[in-house]
Amino acid sequence: MRQSGRYTVILIAAMALWNTIIIKPLKILSVFLHELGHSLMAVIFGHGITGFRINFNESGYALTLPKDRFSAFMIANGGYLGSVFFALLILKLKKTFVRKYILGVSAILLLGMAIAYGKSVFTIIYAAIFAGIVLIIYMMRNDKLNDWVVDIIGVVCAAYAVYDTFVDTILLEINRKLGLISGWGAVRPLTDAVQLEHMTGVPAVVWGILWFIIACCAIYFTMLGKRRTTSVRGKRKAA
Repeated sequence: MRQSGRYTVILIAAMALWNTIIIKPLKILSVFLHELGHSLMAVIFGHGITGFRINFNESGYALTLPKDRFSAFMIANGGYLGSVFFALLILKLKKTFVRKYILGVSAILLLGMAIAYGKSVFTIIYAAIFAGIVLIIYMMRNDKLNDWVVDIIGVVCAAYAVYDTFVDTILLEINRKLGLISGWGAVRPLTDAVQLEHMTGVPAVVWGILWFIIACCAIYFTMLGKRRTTSVRGKRKAA
């Protein structure tokens, strides 16, 4: 099966099972990547983090230490963009010689952060279960299984990041303005986009749209861009 075909199969299956317990662990993993994005920006531009948390209801937070307004701005942008970046990085690295180590490094990173900075028992338990599953996969020594698991993680986490941006930022803010669904967004959550609105004065929905466009473009060029370029080159050569 071609790589693009595999991505399509994974995405269709994920959409069909989107609200089931089967996909929920991957959604929670995407939340971890989201908080990892905040944490990375805090390390690069701020004074690091003091803790983070992921919850069963797919929420979470990172306790960051910004230096100034600029570092706070970068940290706030690091969540949604970071979750997409890490998901696509997984898919990119899978095409290199390090593909066999992706799951292991991911498990060590998640477990290490959970132990060092985890602010809830669930965070640590989830990290331990994830590490245990990865260990079992390695013990089976099945390269095809390893490849499928990496692709599933990358595709589903990227899809969830886009979905989360669209629903919990763009649609939520639109509904708050128009009141299409009664009660949804009545109490405005302090999301990353809302924090940026407070910092810059730019409406939260604008930040959501910007993130959504960037994420969709990044996913397109990562998953389909190279294949499209190869096809064009093949046609020119044949001509």
